[in-house]
Amino acid sequence: MVKKKESETYKAMLESVETIVREVSSPDIDLDAMVEKIESGYSVIKKMREKLDSTKTKVEALREQFDAEH
Repeated sequence: MVKKKESETYKAMLESVETIVREVSSPDIDLDAMVEKIESGYSVIKKMREKLDSTKTKVEALREQFDAEH
């Protein structure tokens, strides 16, 4: 079972990316700030993908275990 803390962490990362997208979309953002925000966004997205991959691996292992028991 996914721990609540892990789910909240993923949700917080998603909210962070959404905030970055809004900030980058602002017509008032300067180029240097935009590049910083985009780099930060890609870093968060990478962590999110790693978490999803880890979760997928755990779910597949649980499914295999269940199938072996039944």
